[in-house]
Amino acid sequence: MKKFSAALVCATAALAMVPAANAGGSLDISLSDDVARIGYDATQMGSGIHISLAGLYDDDKGEMVSAGLHVVDVRPSTSNLYIGVGANVFAYSTDRSDRYDDYSGVALGVGGFFRYSFAAAPDVSLAGHVYYAPPVISFADTENMIVSNLQMQYSLLPTARVYAGYRYNGIRLEDVSNRYKLGDGAHLGLTIDF
Repeated sequence: MKKFSAALVCATAALAMVPAANAGGSLDISLSDDVARIGYDATQMGSGIHISLAGLYDDDKGEMVSAGLHVVDVRPSTSNLYIGVGANVFAYSTDRSDRYDDYSGVALGVGGFFRYSFAAAPDVSLAGHVYYAPPVISFADTENMIVSNLQMQYSLLPTARVYAGYRYNGIRLEDVSNRYKLGDGAHLGLTIDF
């Protein structure tokens, strides 16, 4: 838990540095039995620049923090589709287990995210993201990394969505044959826009 506290302090410090010129933002919290994740997203006012910060704690496997910069689609608000492309920097550390030693690394994942609201049921949406960090931009104990998430959302209020999702974070570690899965599995969450 101490490692997660350090990650949370870093994420909070990074949030304090976010410029005040952001057009609101959103806070995302997801939970399962062993995994907690908190994230912050905001779009720079007057531009398509989108920033994100997140921290993930897996009680059995380790922790990961990320910071991202994206360009978002600035279609009219009547559009059912919201997309962004860009990159996230991921830093992680693993917990020692029977099969693994302690590992840590940093990787730059390239990819994007989307949210699609169904026209027939505008309160229901499908959202997700995927990032891949190839070996050339994966460092320390990391050979490559895949970070992905898919979720079905329901708008309780215009500014609050609940969701059920599935997360897959697979890290290819040096000299380890199987991918290390950090924070993967089903989860429930809440996103609050402000």
